[in-house]
Amino acid sequence: MTGLSLQQAPPFIIVFGFFLTACLFGLVISLTELYMALEHSLFLPLLVHLYTLGFALFTMFGALFQMLPVVAGAVIKSPKPKAFISLFLLITGIPTFIYSFIFGKFMLLGAFLTYTGILYTSFLMLYHLLKIKSFMPTPKGMKFSLVFLLLGATAGLCRVLSYYGYLPISDKVLYFHYTSLLFGWIGLLISSVSFQVVEMFFVAESYPKHFSENYPLLVSLSIFLSIIGNFFSLPLLFLFFAYSFLTIKRLIARKRKIKDYTLYFWYLGQISLIISLVFFALRETLFLPFLFFYAVFFTSIIMGMMYRIIPFLVWFHSSNEGRKEVPLMSEVIPPERIKGNFYLHLVWVLLSIFAYLLDKGYLVPSTVHLVSSVFLLYNICRGGMLYFKTQP
Repeated sequence: MTGLSLQQAPPFIIVFGFFLTACLFGLVISLTELYMALEHSLFLPLLVHLYTLGFALFTMFGALFQMLPVVAGAVIKSPKPKAFISLFLLITGIPTFIYSFIFGKFMLLGAFLTYTGILYTSFLMLYHLLKIKSFMPTPKGMKFSLVFLLLGATAGLCRVLSYYGYLPISDKVLYFHYTSLLFGWIGLLISSVSFQVVEMFFVAESYPKHFSENYPLLVSLSIFLSIIGNFFSLPLLFLFFAYSFLTIKRLIARKRKIKDYTLYFWYLGQISLIISLVFFALRETLFLPFLFFYAVFFTSIIMGMMYRIIPFLVWFHSSNEGRKEVPLMSEVIPPERIKGNFYLHLVWVLLSIFAYLLDKGYLVPSTVHLVSSVFLLYNICRGGMLYFKTQP
């Protein structure tokens, strides 16, 4: 477990601001699902972009602002104003883009604003990452994932431009758009971060060196290979299956055997990833189940990470600032509340599966998801505010 440099950690407000925004989008997602359940309708593009742009993007950018200096040693000087510009651009662009899906207006404006925010933040992070020489798998994976974010966002912008007649419509562009963002950005970043945090958080065995070091490049090549056709997506599926199998194996054999509900989020996420890979192989007829289980994968991991990162950062920054009252990590977000949120999240997943199989009853899982989203927002907000309440 090497490469950690907590002395370079950015101000707490940066990570908290991004995480809180992501949780607010999580609330919007569950409200949207509830509305669709009441209307007996499903507007998939809206939900997909709420999950990926609203929940995943904000969380991952917030985590990267923390992990770049701490894990990769890529220090962003004067991080507050730069993070504020990123947050402002994304908060301006993403709601405008989401609005265009609902009302059919300002899609081009929303797409350009969102693209500008992604472009600014990605280049900011890549600029600092590429300046350092690191042979560790996690920083390497961060670089590759940010490149795929740029490529996927560019493909998405091209898709929007094609709706307005500026570019020809291409199914290959659409495929590359969602594959590069789901697997190249979200999947590759989560797996690359896992190579560091699974060992660190859960006192588990490290991943095989040859696997973790070559994983980002192999995933990148597999994504481009999969464009050819379904059969050629098998290497991509195999790589993510291998990652998930190795992760579950390490979590089960971990040295610290205490009950930890953030660990259960990881189990649920990894199992959902494996199921989603099967559906991706059959995506021509089972694309919706693939999207659902893949969303469960990254939302579960993100929730587990949030419940780890926020308590740690509140304790860490309070300790470093020499405060008289330093809350324990278990006091920032009590384990019982994490346990409650896990079971709410799990019940939502199970009820959604039953509703899909029966093709009715979506109102109940949507309501449970709303309660789970409110609880997540409450826990993250209250936990983060504890840092500011104990400030001198």
